[in-house]
Amino acid sequence: MAINPQKRQKQLAKKKAKRKASVTAKKMTFLGNLLSHSVIENAPIHECFAPDELFSNGIGTVVISRKMPNGKIGIGFFLLDIFCLGVKNADFQELSPPDYQQLCDDIERNENLQPSSPAYARKLVEECADYAKSIGMEAHSDYKKAKKIFGNINSEDCSEEFVFGKDGKPFYMNGPYDTPEKIRKTINKLTKICGSDGFHYLMTDESFDDEENDPRML
Repeated sequence: MAINPQKRQKQLAKKKAKRKASVTAKKMTFLGNLLSHSVIENAPIHECFAPDELFSNGIGTVVISRKMPNGKIGIGFFLLDIFCLGVKNADFQELSPPDYQQLCDDIERNENLQPSSPAYARKLVEECADYAKSIGMEAHSDYKKAKKIFGNINSEDCSEEFVFGKDGKPFYMNGPYDTPEKIRKTINKLTKICGSDGFHYLMTDESFDDEENDPRML
């Protein structure tokens, strides 16, 4: 059955308009992201914190914040596992000053945060992420989003040298919400990359206390 030429032209015009609208939307999103990044990058640093016992406890939160033009506080926070997993959690938020202070207070209930330089904070986070990646551990899915807070901070201004791992090797300890499957995959990945004797691990779940339930045995 032949297609009416006028109907065909209308269909083609409709498809062309949809493609044009899609391209325009993508361009607007791209420009919006550039503008957002520029605003964050040029906002003045508000505060930076790092946990003072990070390299003894192995885990802690780094906070970098900026004063946003809208009066809010832009905050990037990074939960680091410097022994093995790298950036376990990360996020960027814009909060009112009271909500920002409440978030910092919540973190300090479990950690002793100390003021740090922006360069120190950025270098610590990025090198921790790089270390974890070298042993097969990917950063949290929101790490890229949270990194917007770095902006124009120059990590080369920090001369501190960081040593990751524990006693010269990665040290993996599962979290309270890690499933047996996640634990198994993590240990198998470490075994593949580091070798069976190339890392340490500690299971905090009683179900893995005996060799029969060792994830590497499953």
